[in-house]
Amino acid sequence: MLGLNEPSMAINFDTAFEKIQELVQTFESKKQYYLSSRYHEAEARKDFIDKFFIALGWDVNHEQQTNPYEQEVKVERSVDSGGRQRRADYAFFLSPNFIDVRFFVEAKKPFVDIGTKENYFQLIRYAWNSDTPLAVLTDFEQLHILYCRNKPDLETALHRAIMKYHYSDYSKREKFGEIYWLFSREAVADGSIEKRSKELPKARGKAVQRGLFAGGYQRIDESFLTKLDEYRITLARTFKNSNPHLNNEALTELAQRTLNRLVFLRFLEDKGIEDQRHVEHFGDKGTAWEDFIATSRRLEKIYNGIIYNHHDILDQDQFHVDDTTFADICENLSHINSPYDFNSIPIHILGSIYERFLGKMIVVTDKIVRIENKPEVRKAGGVYYTPEYIVRYIVENTVGKLIAGKTPDQIAKMCFADIACGSGSFLLGVFDLLLNYHGHYYNENPSKVRKGDCIKRDGKLYLSLHKKREILLNNIYGVDIDAQAVEVCQLSLYLKLLQEETTVSTHQYLLEFAHVDKLKKLLPDLSKNIRCGNSLIGTDILESQLFASDEERKLNAMNFEDAFPEIMKSGGFDAIVGNPPYITYSLGRGRPKHKNHEIDYITKHYPSSSEYKINSFAIFYERALSLCRSKGMCAYIVPGTILINQALSKIRRHLLIKGRVWRACQLNYKVFKEAEMGDCAIIFVEKNQEKDYSIDLCKYKSEEWDSNYTLSSVPSKTILSLSDCRIFMQSNIYKFLKIGERKNMQPLKSVASFYNGIKTGDNKKFISKRKATSKHLPAVRGRDFERYGVAKPEIYVYFDPHKLWSNTDVAKLGAKKKILIRQTGDTLTATLDTNAIYCMDTVHFIYQSHYDYKFLLGIINSKFLNVYHQCLVPEFGKAFAEVKIANLKKLPIPSIPPANKACHDKIVEKVESMLDAKKQLAQAETDKDKTYYENKCASLDRQIDCLVYDLYGLTEDEIRIVKDTQ
Repeated sequence: MLGLNEPSMAINFDTAFEKIQELVQTFESKKQYYLSSRYHEAEARKDFIDKFFIALGWDVNHEQQTNPYEQEVKVERSVDSGGRQRRADYAFFLSPNFIDVRFFVEAKKPFVDIGTKENYFQLIRYAWNSDTPLAVLTDFEQLHILYCRNKPDLETALHRAIMKYHYSDYSKREKFGEIYWLFSREAVADGSIEKRSKELPKARGKAVQRGLFAGGYQRIDESFLTKLDEYRITLARTFKNSNPHLNNEALTELAQRTLNRLVFLRFLEDKGIEDQRHVEHFGDKGTAWEDFIATSRRLEKIYNGIIYNHHDILDQDQFHVDDTTFADICENLSHINSPYDFNSIPIHILGSIYERFLGKMIVVTDKIVRIENKPEVRKAGGVYYTPEYIVRYIVENTVGKLIAGKTPDQIAKMCFADIACGSGSFLLGVFDLLLNYHGHYYNENPSKVRKGDCIKRDGKLYLSLHKKREILLNNIYGVDIDAQAVEVCQLSLYLKLLQEETTVSTHQYLLEFAHVDKLKKLLPDLSKNIRCGNSLIGTDILESQLFASDEERKLNAMNFEDAFPEIMKSGGFDAIVGNPPYITYSLGRGRPKHKNHEIDYITKHYPSSSEYKINSFAIFYERALSLCRSKGMCAYIVPGTILINQALSKIRRHLLIKGRVWRACQLNYKVFKEAEMGDCAIIFVEKNQEKDYSIDLCKYKSEEWDSNYTLSSVPSKTILSLSDCRIFMQSNIYKFLKIGERKNMQPLKSVASFYNGIKTGDNKKFISKRKATSKHLPAVRGRDFERYGVAKPEIYVYFDPHKLWSNTDVAKLGAKKKILIRQTGDTLTATLDTNAIYCMDTVHFIYQSHYDYKFLLGIINSKFLNVYHQCLVPEFGKAFAEVKIANLKKLPIPSIPPANKACHDKIVEKVESMLDAKKQLAQAETDKDKTYYENKCASLDRQIDCLVYDLYGLTEDEIRIVKDTQ
């Protein structure tokens, strides 16, 4: 039972329990009638099931949530014209996310037995395809809760029930509490579904995880991507066998176009837009391939769009295919054999599948056909689809802000783009926002509705297909260098366009607008909206360079003035959003010649994004801002290094000066779970050269954004006053860093000399755990010492500095007295060595100083300088945090005039005591002695910290910042 004793919900629970008792009494009073064949499902829903979930806090009748595009409960009241149910009876969402279903409810009439494998399978299929873990099957008399993470399988469906209730259980406070604290509106908002799902046992074993048996545990996206890859290899193999002249690129395109057609057709079937099933009948009239091509030609006349457009290879009569192989794919993908329900799979999940699908290509050798990652994907370390909530956040805070308060006529003149659109996740987010806004506007202003803009249903106004087409053509634009990505992006937008349509509505559109659209096509031509080209490189690169034809094709140079002439003439796009590629290019030599031309072009055209290295996401920010009109906005999700990395200081300054950075967000958790990268960040920029403005700073610690963030504000001039324009998430850090600019401060590099330990590279054979010999000398690593601790060598390194080590200054490496500083970690950890110990490259050391070593050691290990270092280089908590010599050199050290001599001497004295106490602690044998020396070390630490506060002249507020920083 989940949270039955939560006091904050007691009143709501008691109210719900009271209402449910009334329903139970009503059902009991006429039980014989309600259980008879005369009592129908529609009546049971109205009399009991609707009221049951209203009692749980859900707005089932939409009394509060009147906008049909923003309702937490979507109710399916009818079936389509073919008699097939299109979706579950109830789908429950949580505002503001009206895309991801939290749970489904399927209703039945009380007369029938609800616990059949057919009923279970149907509901599990809905939920699994929507990536929803739990679902409810009920006729009010009974209520069954099903676990739906496993792939739908008719024969194992009856094993998926985790709880079953009889209506008499609703009168038992504890039993009803189990239902309430799982499915009530407030419980779901508190994460009850996710918590319960994690508690349930999952199937074990690698084969199970890959879904290699019926009913195996596997997410819909993983399962469908695996199937697509299997089908793609199979198609490529049969295409190549029958048409040996085809190369890798052609095979990749042909296999994808074939699968796109099949997927889109299955979508049309499951949505009920096509009133007959086609895929399962391929081969009934001729061969399966002939039926497929014939159907494609018929659909092209109805739907238009890139999917069914005539393909010069695929659609020619001479193109040969092994029909048995193709028929097997169609049979497996058909509605009757496939676990996939394309009416239930959310469009953004299909997009996530296709995003990864697009990162691969067909490669054929003499003996094998295989799939491998495209070169640019290997360079970027993979393909990572942006989570829906990130897309929504970026879109709402750019496009949402720009359209707020505007009329549909005003919005019709606006243009929103993603210039690295991939499968179209951000464009889907923009399209969804625009549809919701227009739906809300027309329901609030029904007198403004023009003929053909809306249709009325259940007392609400819904956008017509005509209006949705108009919005798509007017407002949505995209670019990608990959032709397959452009095709999938258009496919995704078409799926979204038709998402709520039926056979009736599509036929109605063709009847009403035949005079407008002379081609009588349901889908608009998006070839001028979604373009294939290089967003960063224009055709001017071709004027003075000679490229081989294949290199020039891969470069795919494009001018925005040619691709979008009207938009660029009018000033540019109103907003550009997205998730650009994360690729780093070195500015060193040794690159292929054509790569030199590209990089030279980029460094010339994007000077603010090119410093020590070229980061593609920085270039996209600079490019996006240049393509926006005045007052336009751009925002990307990018690696968190954009906020603080020294090499990205130019792009930060560019955005701050050429635009108005009104919000910067640090996502202090792993957004892309499969990626090796750490934090991410989002910078929102308006193209507005306002000189003095404030920037909102947001720091999110987890995906629970509503309750897990901090918010502050800082003037832009404060950030610009720093030489590298670092953007910190706490405004008080900027004041804190000013300590280093005080008159009596000097950088540590001016009073000390640094060196790094021995580098052996990958030559592990030069490191040994044997005893010291004439050739093997003892050496310490960062892990071999603690703060003020004794450095104990644990390894021995082969000594031949002139041949084996990249840093060979033996005098420095073997300095008799030096301060050792650990390289790996998010805090400063230092100790003193007076035994001429050699150090490995995980140790930095100070080998010369104008100041007393013990004085510097106390300052470096102090809490103040640790906090200052964290502010300078926010490494705290990172998986691969590293202390760098370049940042150590910047640490502020106060000069020691006669007035500070006493403080200096006290620090030296306390450090000497600390070093001695640490030695005693290391040698202590009894618990009593260990506790004594631990307490003594803690006391000395506090004393040193207080002396350092006095030495630096910290105010009470500054000391509080130090003490409050973890």
